[in-house]
Amino acid sequence: QGPGLLGTIIHEAAHNLGPAHEYQVDGKIDDAIFGGAHATLAEEFKAQTCALWFLPYLVEKGVISQDLANKSYADSVHWAFGHISRGMTTGEGRIQPYSQLAAIQLGMMLEDGAVTFEPETMAANGKDKGAFVIHMEKMPASVERIMSSIAQIKAKGDKDGLLKLQKQHVEGTAIPFDLIKERMLRLPKTSFVYSVKI
Repeated sequence: QGPGLLGTIIHEAAHNLGPAHEYQVDGKIDDAIFGGAHATLAEEFKAQTCALWFLPYLVEKGVISQDLANKSYADSVHWAFGHISRGMTTGEGRIQPYSQLAAIQLGMMLEDGAVTFEPETMAANGKDKGAFVIHMEKMPASVERIMSSIAQIKAKGDKDGLLKLQKQHVEGTAIPFDLIKERMLRLPKTSFVYSVKI
């Protein structure tokens, strides 16, 4: 739980860091520039990337260990798989912000070689062929590029830049979406049973 909680804390704190929702470009806030769904996508993309971007800084300052940072990188990649498995849009065709930002992050990490898919490598369960591999030594530089991309998109109000990333990674073919969905949906999900006394 620690690595995931660390990511959540930084993610939520990052919503208060600029360019935040109230930031204006030419007198317009993000909703007016990007449109509601894309504004949400951009803001959540910024916050989730910050959750990775701050890890080397926290290690340098002695706040966390490199081991915890590595586990947080791994947890965030697993988090991305979970959201990708839920699909890029709702049944009504609306954007799933977390799923789409997860696809963009993963797509960019694949471009940088920070994450690779090795089709001949056996998965950890010893049954499935093909596995994703995280290359920890490449993660900081990849995350730096991702952070720079989304921060500039937000700061400049660059909707075209966001749409370009969306088209490339959400609509592209580099990510094995079906494989991720099939494997992630095997995992049991927590369910809650409750009753209400009237």
